[in-house]
Amino acid sequence: MSFAALRLPLAALVLAVSAFQSVSAPVRAQEAPDEAFSGRLEAGTSTELKVDLKGYSGELRLKSILAPGSRVKAGDVVATLDATDFDRWLARTRENAQLADQALQAAQDGMDQYNVVIPQQLQKTQRDFDRAAEALDFFRKKEKQNRIRNSEMGLESFQNSIEDQEEELAQLEKLYKGNDLAQESQDIVLNRSKRRLKQSKERFEMSKESHKRFVELDIPRQEQDLVAAVENARNELNRIKRMVDVGNFDVTNKLVRSRQGAEDAKRALADLEADAGAFTIKATHAGLVVVGGLGGNNSVSMGLKVGDKLQRGQAVAGVLDTGKLTVTMQFPATARDKVVVGASVEAKAADGVVARGRVTAVGFVVDAKGRLSATVEVENTDGKLLVGIKVEIKLS
Repeated sequence: MSFAALRLPLAALVLAVSAFQSVSAPVRAQEAPDEAFSGRLEAGTSTELKVDLKGYSGELRLKSILAPGSRVKAGDVVATLDATDFDRWLARTRENAQLADQALQAAQDGMDQYNVVIPQQLQKTQRDFDRAAEALDFFRKKEKQNRIRNSEMGLESFQNSIEDQEEELAQLEKLYKGNDLAQESQDIVLNRSKRRLKQSKERFEMSKESHKRFVELDIPRQEQDLVAAVENARNELNRIKRMVDVGNFDVTNKLVRSRQGAEDAKRALADLEADAGAFTIKATHAGLVVVGGLGGNNSVSMGLKVGDKLQRGQAVAGVLDTGKLTVTMQFPATARDKVVVGASVEAKAADGVVARGRVTAVGFVVDAKGRLSATVEVENTDGKLLVGIKVEIKLS
């Protein structure tokens, strides 16, 4: 193969290498350790101070507030609120808590009484039922027959007495027949025996009627009364047993609801009492005051003024700590061995102000452009750097 034949491929190779160097050179420049990255400064610590109330939801107005840009320390008063209905709410909530405690005590007393009275009632009704059942059983097995027999024996006694009197009268008449005794004495004795016999027969007839009524009416009615007494005792026993089953559930439920009501009332009172200290809003850390919420605040806006009506959870003011500022920057992932937590940096503003700082966090998710994110903390104790300005960050 001639030299001329080799010249064209060699020339093509030289062009390809030159083209590769021209494309890759900017990438190496981006990965240079001294490359500057940019980002906008933010306050190292920023806090919104809100209307933080737990129980009070009445009317609330702004009573006082510091001017934007005021410098405060942790614990300084930033704003005060006027809660015109708070005292009335507090008094009513305390009254509700007292009533809930009284209701709880009544429910507890009811439970205590129930635990004492119901068992006693159950024992009594069981005892009454047992006695009624025993009385019916005794009546049917013995008393009924004994009482009927006793009535029959009364009739037999009457009949025997009549027979004795008839025999006695017959003997008297036989004795007095042909007797020389005075006629008058005979008449007296005989007439008396006859009258007694007549009365005995009349009483015997009456006794037979009474016995018939006793057997046919009185005894069945007494048995019916005893049966009814057993049924009444059984019904009362069942009623008390249902009270034990159902009543205990009701009493327990009432106690549980009363206890929960008392706890809720106490919690509401505690929340409201805690709100008494929430009408003075204090700074949680040192910094500069902005009025209203932090979102979109230009730091001089008076979004709120004294007398404005406020809502629970509303941001009244904010405090920005500008002594330390932070900036989030993006850098090529290929430089992650240089941009590490703790690495020193230099932040430079467009007006030439320079501050020292360090990397405080490095991300691990690469974006579509092959970049990682890092957070840098910049010292700003002299206040020369302002929140929101763009700065150039270099590793130092």
